[in-house]
Amino acid sequence: MREILFRAKAINRDPRMQYRTDYKNGDWVYGLVSSDRKYHDTHFTEMTNIDGVSGIDVDRETVCEYTGLTDRNGANIFEGDIVKITDKIVDATYYARVEFGNPNAQYNWGFQLVPLCKTPFAVDILHWVDMEESGAFIEIIGNIYDNPELLEVKE
Repeated sequence: MREILFRAKAINRDPRMQYRTDYKNGDWVYGLVSSDRKYHDTHFTEMTNIDGVSGIDVDRETVCEYTGLTDRNGANIFEGDIVKITDKIVDATYYARVEFGNPNAQYNWGFQLVPLCKTPFAVDILHWVDMEESGAFIEIIGNIYDNPELLEVKE
């Protein structure tokens, strides 16, 4: 069974309020989404971090789920991550972003790779994780929020 974990960017909605943590606007919070509600025209999303501190305001547009997988360096892979895929067998490098979904109904993992370059590579993220013995590597190089320039299509 995979670990359930989310990340999102902290926000401080009201500068006059005292917040229970030292998170600054834009800091990543890791933990669980504890509340997502709408009040009038505003959405409020809160997280409880991995230390158990609750009521941390986060930007709901940045909430990303952990895939349960790690890259070649042991870093947790989240949806929204941008990854570099190396295939030593065909001597090629590909770039993709990690996304929740299964549009082709080819597998049931729930996470896929969306290519950022023209390539015939498999979109099944499981094809690239823990495959170093076969010459396949996946490595996180950024994410869509902190590194939007990496989303440019590469040749």
